[in-house]
Amino acid sequence: MRKVLIGAILGAAAILGLQRHDLIRYLKIKQMSLGTGHPENVPAGGSHRYPGAGGGAAEGTGDFDSARHGGPAS
Repeated sequence: MRKVLIGAILGAAAILGLQRHDLIRYLKIKQMSLGTGHPENVPAGGSHRYPGAGGGAAEGTGDFDSARHGGPAS
């Protein structure tokens, strides 16, 4: 019985240790929802969905640059 209890405590400690960053983030978000936290204190990891600026064609070139589509008339 004693070995099971010690094993359970060590298992719970290991799970908490692995989830430490998520728990800290959760607590900071909870503080924000209570009005005592600040958004800059909550780490928001991940990747951006959209690419940065400058990845498209130059301005004024393309299908919409014609009088037929409401663009400048030549």
